[in-house]
Amino acid sequence: MLVRRMGLGTQQERMWIMMINQKDQCSLKRSERRHVLRAGFSLIELLVAIGIIGLIAALLISSLNRATKTARRAASQRSAAALAQSVKQFENEFGFLPPMVHDGVVITAGNIAFRPLLPDGTISDDGPILEQASGFKTVVVWSEGLDFNFFRRRSGLGPDEINLARGGEWDNDAAWDDRRYSIYSLSYFLTGVLDKDIDGVRGPGFARPNIDGSFLGVGYPIGSSRDRFEPLIDVDRRGVRLSNDYVDVRAYPEHLLNGSTPPTVSDAYGDYETFQRPALIALVDAFGNAFRYYRWEHGRFLDGQLVVEDQLDLNIPAVLIDPVVYSSVKNERPLVGEYDLTNGDIKLRDATFAIVSAGPDGFFGTEAIETIAAFLSTEVPTDLKEIADLRFEVWADNAVEVGN
Repeated sequence: MLVRRMGLGTQQERMWIMMINQKDQCSLKRSERRHVLRAGFSLIELLVAIGIIGLIAALLISSLNRATKTARRAASQRSAAALAQSVKQFENEFGFLPPMVHDGVVITAGNIAFRPLLPDGTISDDGPILEQASGFKTVVVWSEGLDFNFFRRRSGLGPDEINLARGGEWDNDAAWDDRRYSIYSLSYFLTGVLDKDIDGVRGPGFARPNIDGSFLGVGYPIGSSRDRFEPLIDVDRRGVRLSNDYVDVRAYPEHLLNGSTPPTVSDAYGDYETFQRPALIALVDAFGNAFRYYRWEHGRFLDGQLVVEDQLDLNIPAVLIDPVVYSSVKNERPLVGEYDLTNGDIKLRDATFAIVSAGPDGFFGTEAIETIAAFLSTEVPTDLKEIADLRFEVWADNAVEVGN
């Protein structure tokens, strides 16, 4: 219509329409190209957004894991403090610290030197439970009267002596191999988990304990008097839980049994006598690892006298000392004054017991260096400083509470 008003002929009209159509097609193609370009940029933007979201998610997960570990470690520290408080409550009630239970084969590593003495002076069988000829059972403990040499460890009088004598050389294996701990003492003497034929009480609680690992009235004629005591710690409120059939497989290579490769739990469990297995009950931390209860005594015998001349004579277990500082001393007595094994911790200087949790990584730092290196996926170092640094890496997250 418009073309005809302009006075154009039919042929001119068709040509004009073709030009308009070509122009419209060009405009459409440009529009489509712009649409395609817009779609391409949107896809790139989408991929970038997905990448950013993934990175943020990874950071959040990592932060959450760290926060969870930190929270659990804090819980383990609080639990260790609660256990130490219960240990003191036990001492106030009965007049002695909870006896240190002999944990059995994992501690002895087949060495008779690491078995405590019985009251009659004979060496006990593997613990933690000893079956008497009369049929009743007792707990095998390190005696505070007979086994002071073991508690002091550096007296120079027994086979458990580590090579830290005056003028001796540093023995890098023996220095960390400290067996003055138990993973069963706390459950036995703070919660009373043993069977009635051992501690005199069915279920939680126990009869009055004796310092030699027996309980008042147990194994004696019916009618013998006994006092009953309720558990000294509420595990539910204190963030601690009891673990049945517990064996410490990581402690095997620590004490040179089976080389540096821990046995399986079933193999380790099988190392105990059938009557001992029901008593393998430990208190575990927030990560499922047993708390260790360490005991030690101060002093070193010199010319028949018990002396404390320097911090080495405090006999502090290596698990409580910064590995780098400890290895730096290397038993150089004239230089020992240059090092503070306690890092200024006056409480540690006076302490004679400790509750220790291995922390998030499950290692105390005293394990065989081959075990630690395997966990950290690194080569086994040979230099003493490098070994100490590696120990420090797994030692630093321990939760510790000491007392005296």
